[in-house]
Amino acid sequence: MEIYKEDLSTPASKEFHELLKSQLSKTKIEEGKIIEGKINKITDKYVFLHCPELKSEPVLDIRELQSLGLGEKIKLGEIIPVLLEKIEHPKTGEIVVSATKAQKIKGWDSIVSHYEKNEPINGIIKQRVKGGFIVEHVETGSLAFLPGSQVDISPIKDISKLMNVPQKFAIIKLDKLRGAAPPGL
Repeated sequence: MEIYKEDLSTPASKEFHELLKSQLSKTKIEEGKIIEGKINKITDKYVFLHCPELKSEPVLDIRELQSLGLGEKIKLGEIIPVLLEKIEHPKTGEIVVSATKAQKIKGWDSIVSHYEKNEPINGIIKQRVKGGFIVEHVETGSLAFLPGSQVDISPIKDISKLMNVPQKFAIIKLDKLRGAAPPGL
């Protein structure tokens, strides 16, 4: 029995063939790309996403979303950006996605955009480290290094008044290999 016969002699079959070709050309999914999934099922441990271009539903661990601060977005119908890591896992056949990696990529893209436009970012000094501080980008949660010499024009002995306070930071250098942006004041 032949399932598909390439008979394009009738106008209806030609139209169907063109529609099928146009639909398949629209849905170009690739591993390593950020896609959006709509939450269509929630269990105690997992969130199931509907992505129209995929053959099955990707599954996220609820703890991953909560650790990203997306706990309030765990509702039916919410859209979650995820990185498509594997279209088909070689052993399980499941689709492998990551919300954490998608957020990191979007955060980096946002920082690069601010850097290219010479715009400051909103950040919070989170902790002291050797040689400076760690700054968290407010919008994306991405982390950056702030050299101690860039905090003020003269050394500050007590940095506590600047810790955990939203402030504007200029990005003075990007390290594309390390994926880090040292901000300065």
